Amino acid sequence: MTGRRRIALITPGFPRDEADTSCIPPLQIALRRLRRRHPDLRITVVALHYPDNRRPYTWHEMEVLPVGAANRPLPLRLPALARAARILSRRHREDSIDMIHALWLGDTTMLGWWIGRRLGLPVVATVMGQDARPTNRWLKFLPLDGVRLTAVSQRSADELMLSRGLPAEVIPWGLDPERGDPPAWNDRPIDLLGVGSLTENKDFTVLVRTAAELQRMGRECRTVLIGDGLQRRRLEGLVRELGLGDCFFLEGQLSRKQVLESMRRSKILVHPARYESSGFVFSEALANGMAVVSRPVGAARASDRWKLCEASDGFSSAIEKTLDHPPGTEAVTVHSEDETADALAALYRSVRRPR
Repeated sequence: MTGRRRIALITPGFPRDEADTSCIPPLQIALRRLRRRHPDLRITVVALHYPDNRRPYTWHEMEVLPVGAANRPLPLRLPALARAARILSRRHREDSIDMIHALWLGDTTMLGWWIGRRLGLPVVATVMGQDARPTNRWLKFLPLDGVRLTAVSQRSADELMLSRGLPAEVIPWGLDPERGDPPAWNDRPIDLLGVGSLTENKDFTVLVRTAAELQRMGRECRTVLIGDGLQRRRLEGLVRELGLGDCFFLEGQLSRKQVLESMRRSKILVHPARYESSGFVFSEALANGMAVVSRPVGAARASDRWKLCEASDGFSSAIEKTLDHPPGTEAVTVHSEDETADALAALYRSVRRPR
């Protein structure tokens, strides 16, 4: 492949600096690997809502152009979207953009489609989360014909097909294990670990109630929940109500490094989310030697290390079986970061301007 291609990546949020490792970790991993393996591809990131400022900066040698929309309600968001369009148009005049890649089927894709039409550029949009579901209000009126769609798991692609009848190519997020062998099962002091935003969809009340049920059965499990969100007070109250204060710990929001360190100290990731587009936390847990108990969501697939539960009342039994018959703790790579970087590079090189 001769010549260099510039891709304008439109995302709701992006790390404010290189120390901000908690903002969309799989995207960070993919972009860093893409830059190293495919230096002919130049990425300019347009961050609509986060960081909440308009100061351009460089992240791992990539240009980042914040817009500062700050998640304002839609009518108040329109000036920021217009500003983003002007930023992209000016960037195209200065150094020609070859294609637009929007993450999430929302205002990012609407902006990408509009600027693509205006500048005659091809547009790719990636389904990232619950945006594939019919509950996404943008799905009803997003002009997706002519937009090349990708998804981060087959389940997410299937959901989009049900919602809009549109196919999507699957490009999963990749991860490579940390250096060094993960600790052995008996060297992990945390029995159960939950990681994620404390929202209704993540359904961490199941983790609390499961820990209480196991305790009633005579199996007290040291349980840690990492994350923050609107459900935190409810979960704290439930922990007190069920008498779990001595064995259940809500750690709040931690850095990604701290999360991965906690995974290497934990036996089982318990993830009762009702819906995931992929569930990058699954890959992180397996790469750090954990077993997993989850619903059949996102990239979930049953194995000796991974038990799937259709209903919330099945979690305690699945956890008991795992504790009674511990699996190995070797690092498992579901998809590598090289695999993701190469798939993105192939996508970027194959997309051409519309005629």
